[in-house]
Amino acid sequence: MSAFTVYATDYVAIYVSGVDAKSYLQGQLTQDINLVEPNTWLWAGQCSAKGKLWACFRIAAYQQGYLLICSADEAEAALRELKKYAVFSQVEITSMTQQVCGVLGDKQALGAHLGVNLDNPATNLPEGLVLTLADDRYLVVADADTLTPAHSSEAFLCAQIKAAEPSLCAAAIDEYVPQMVNLHALGGISFSKGCYTGQETVARMKYLGKNKRAMFVLSAQADSKLAPPLTEGQVQPVDLERQVGDNWRRGGTLIAQAVDQGRLYGLAVLPNDLELDSQLRAKHAPEVMFSIEPLPYSLTEE
Repeated sequence: MSAFTVYATDYVAIYVSGVDAKSYLQGQLTQDINLVEPNTWLWAGQCSAKGKLWACFRIAAYQQGYLLICSADEAEAALRELKKYAVFSQVEITSMTQQVCGVLGDKQALGAHLGVNLDNPATNLPEGLVLTLADDRYLVVADADTLTPAHSSEAFLCAQIKAAEPSLCAAAIDEYVPQMVNLHALGGISFSKGCYTGQETVARMKYLGKNKRAMFVLSAQADSKLAPPLTEGQVQPVDLERQVGDNWRRGGTLIAQAVDQGRLYGLAVLPNDLELDSQLRAKHAPEVMFSIEPLPYSLTEE
């Protein structure tokens, strides 16, 4: 049995480089780019002018610039929006050709295979990068012959969901302020760095206490993911209902999901004062009943 397992993902690595890379990203992302040092990685969000998220990134220093890693749906929106104003700065923004694999397993064995020491949160490869997400969980940006994915993404994505790490499906893009997907709890928002796109809305949520939603981990007994409903051929969000007495009322929206060993796990944006023993179901598939799992971190802001 292998000491580690490699999973295919739909993640994309966006490379931002050039003389103005740091200053450009400083004005685009929720994270303070000055804190992104070699051998580290941090969470960051990219917002619209109204403070709604285009993407949630893991950002790390790489070569002469930065790598931003996110899902393919997020990358499509992120690249479009990042490039809008790049013509006014000395910055290049490209989608990396390398694959992004998920890995679960032993650190020493993976490090030996890659020929590097994985003691730091981020480790540069000759043509790629390794992010250590947990003691036994990694993202590897590398050429296809470096690692061969042996499995689909489901088990790896389930691990990410259980860790309550945000990832936006297509229907969730441009819908949520960063605090609604717990980006503040993951250290992905700087409230002292100064202006960036959407900053006014994000700050208002914090200082005026206007945020009424949060991201939760859900689980249900199911053998497959919920297919999103369609309206006139357009993909719609997977809406959830919560039980109130004998009735069901709108609860929130599922933004990510994956199935592992007969259980469906999901990330959902719900009212942040929801009781943790609340019963939830999918609006278009009411037979799928969800329970709320404990979060692995605190949502309380300092």
